[in-house]
Amino acid sequence: MTTGAAGSKQDVEAVVIGAGTAGLTAAAYLAALGRHVVVVDRQAMPGGNTAAFTHDDYEFDIGLHYLGGWAGSHPGLRAVLEPLGVNLRYRELDPDGFDHLLFDDMTFRVPRGIEEFRGRLHEQFPEERDRIDRHLHRIAAIVDELERCTPVRLEPRSLLTTLWRTRVAAASSMITLGRWFDHLGCSPRLRTVLNWCHGVTGVAPSHVSLTMHAAAVMSYLAGAWYPEGGGRAVVDALTSVIRDHGGEIILETEVDEIHVGDDGVRGVRITDTGGASHELATRTVIAAADIKHTYAQLLAKADVPARVQRRVRDYRMATPLFVTYLVLDRDLRAEGAGDHNWWVYLDDDIDGLYDACARGESRVSGAFVTSASLKDPDNPRWCRAGQTNLQVVGLAPASHAFWGAGIAYARRKIEFRDALLALAERAIPGLQEAIVYEDSASPLTWERYLRNSGGTSYGIAATPDQFFARRPGAKTRIPGLYLAGASTASGHGITGVATGGMEAAALAAVAPAWPKPHGTQNRPKAPSGTAVRAGH
Repeated sequence: MTTGAAGSKQDVEAVVIGAGTAGLTAAAYLAALGRHVVVVDRQAMPGGNTAAFTHDDYEFDIGLHYLGGWAGSHPGLRAVLEPLGVNLRYRELDPDGFDHLLFDDMTFRVPRGIEEFRGRLHEQFPEERDRIDRHLHRIAAIVDELERCTPVRLEPRSLLTTLWRTRVAAASSMITLGRWFDHLGCSPRLRTVLNWCHGVTGVAPSHVSLTMHAAAVMSYLAGAWYPEGGGRAVVDALTSVIRDHGGEIILETEVDEIHVGDDGVRGVRITDTGGASHELATRTVIAAADIKHTYAQLLAKADVPARVQRRVRDYRMATPLFVTYLVLDRDLRAEGAGDHNWWVYLDDDIDGLYDACARGESRVSGAFVTSASLKDPDNPRWCRAGQTNLQVVGLAPASHAFWGAGIAYARRKIEFRDALLALAERAIPGLQEAIVYEDSASPLTWERYLRNSGGTSYGIAATPDQFFARRPGAKTRIPGLYLAGASTASGHGITGVATGGMEAAALAAVAPAWPKPHGTQNRPKAPSGTAVRAGH
């Protein structure tokens, strides 16, 4: 095995493309199994949407806001991380109201527990008790089936048995939430409250799969959590596992191509920031990058059937987000604010908001407000004493024409930021006068830095024709090539992509064994790039 000059080759047992949560989880599992794994990412820091950035000594989570968990008091992420020896501490958000929904004429607090949620809904909507009960019964049945038949358990069973045991979830995946609400006859306000966390799917009620809605809502009703240390804690833990088991992470290095031969994957070509190219020979590649980029840029057309090329090209992406990161010179905890989030609504026309984004129009009629320093008050990296670290998030158009370029882009960002902060004032009056630091990221930011198609952090939209059995699985038709990330069957969000990374690693680990790389007893460093170690 050799390293060094441009064009040189190095044999490794597995290459993971992308150092987001999915890629890091896959690499951690393979490394823990004794595989020599190399992770390659074009960014200067690992973590993707789970990473944190620091400006002016303030730290901000890029995309981690809170976690839900199907297993009661145990966040779903814990089930993925604990087998790796990762034991993070989690703080639960206020179980009596982890999300506060703010309307002009009412406030609704979402509690932990489906029965508690039901009771609060009955109090607020006494004339729609039957509709509420039928809806909650349906989504609980969907998630119960998914839990009993989760593929993570890897239990052998026939396809017919699996289909029978997931018949409610499968049938529900083929209808939209909007159609289900129409069937029930729900009022506009009840629709909004039942689907309060629509922003975690990025798909309009009239388009989102009922099964996706059920999975999201029931996850949060099982408990809302936040890991101490935020996204950095998750990323540092995974990079430590990879490092401690001899794996490597190469940053600021681009994967240019996945090489495929007649018998499957043969390797990848990478290029560092200096322009030097290297070949990594491997029979196992886990592509945890954007799915459209993987198929359109990393694989040769000759290696992908035309129908697969068309399907991937035609995937519709979830609606992207605009995020404003703030530090306030106010201590909201001292003012009595609890460890909860705020969802602010101007109206109940959620479909209208998504339609405007799809048309490339500005309609800021909803905002999500969350505070890392309220959820994790003992972390000194968020802000200084007496201050509050805050994020304000809203759905936004993906259209480049909407955002423009240069001065026009800067003006558009300011306009969008101003509209979001006006809504955030409803949750935190006087917010704008207390800002001591701010930064904003648009969908174009996510495209530029994380290469997310359409600027979305959620992958392909969870619509009936793109959900459940229709989403791509971890295994591809190319021997040795596996997929992970927000667009795969495991779903988006930190828990979804971590689960997908674990599944991809499991499949790669039990695949037919390829010859071990030469000289694995004295492994040299992977060529060039910037090697990462936990905590750096």
